[in-house]
Amino acid sequence: MQKVILSNPTDFDGEISIIEQLLMDESLIFHLRKPGKSLKEYEDFLRQIQPKCYRKIVLHSHYELINKYNVKGVHFTETFRQSIDDATLFNTVKMLRKHRLSVSCSLHTLNAIENLSFKADYVFLSPILKSISKTDYVGVFTMDELQFYFHVRKSNTPVYALGGIREENRAFLERIGFQGYVLMGSVWEKYFQAEN
Repeated sequence: MQKVILSNPTDFDGEISIIEQLLMDESLIFHLRKPGKSLKEYEDFLRQIQPKCYRKIVLHSHYELINKYNVKGVHFTETFRQSIDDATLFNTVKMLRKHRLSVSCSLHTLNAIENLSFKADYVFLSPILKSISKTDYVGVFTMDELQFYFHVRKSNTPVYALGGIREENRAFLERIGFQGYVLMGSVWEKYFQAEN
């Protein structure tokens, strides 16, 4: 089962060193999501990470940086997907594939997985459980609904659970049918608690 860690949305002291330590796990994929950062700020952040780690990093914005850094791939946000037409999206995915980059996106309904207009390497489905980092973000799927979906679905795109996920949820999520899981709040809360 694939494990993904999503960066903390805001910067904090010692973050780069923690990211590099996490990336020592060979099986891990790291998603760099820093909403609100300008291209320069995002690139400055990325440049602080050792280049040997780049091939495990997926960018959530400022996709033009794929031309300068040897990253793993890109993650299309819902905002980005809604800002372009299907033909442009298709051509963008085609170009990314040509460069051997992974393509993923975030979805919030089961129908969206079935109706995705391009072939993704994997998708995040959220929210699955009550969020750890966002107090008003609660799970919207029943476990029965998810199990039924994975039993009858037509799409073979790997689906990764996001929202309220902890490492100890892994076996439970695998039984439901997920192919991966995304950690965010459960990872970063440890470091914030250690500071206090």
